[in-house]
Amino acid sequence: MKFETLKQRVIRSERLVEGRLEQTQAHATSLKTTWRESWTPTRILIAGLAAGFLVGRARPARAFRRLGGLNGARWIQLIGTLSGLFASLQSTLAAATAKSAAGQAADAAQTADTAAATADEVARDTQAEGGDAGEAQAATPETPSPADRRRRPDPTWSAPPRPAEAATEISER
Repeated sequence: MKFETLKQRVIRSERLVEGRLEQTQAHATSLKTTWRESWTPTRILIAGLAAGFLVGRARPARAFRRLGGLNGARWIQLIGTLSGLFASLQSTLAAATAKSAAGQAADAAQTADTAAATADEVARDTQAEGGDAGEAQAATPETPSPADRRRRPDPTWSAPPRPAEAATEISER
């Protein structure tokens, strides 16, 4: 066969597949619409009653007895197993969320450190260009970077506790 003949057959087959795909999508859409419109409240009630009748005819109590039944101890065991499963799923989800939050916090801390370092460099450049560095330092107190502030102990814990009278708000003045 010639290459052009094969090429025409492939193009014809592709068009056929595209046409069938469009037909299938149109039929699926009409089926979905018809299915939704056909479920009226009356039909839902009738289907529920019929399903209930069929389940009742199947005698599920007898089937449970044949399988060994689900007595009280087995119900408690089932509930305990399911609660353990749900607790495990919740802890897994919480761990994933915490890991994501820790990553975001680390990124934010790194960004803050970078911004503080940039601000320090800009301040030094401004002081160097603005004149006497001693006067600029005397005018503006040195502020610690966010990384230094995180590592510094809390001053409220370094002082001794106040007397009990101060804690009870009794004044001796």
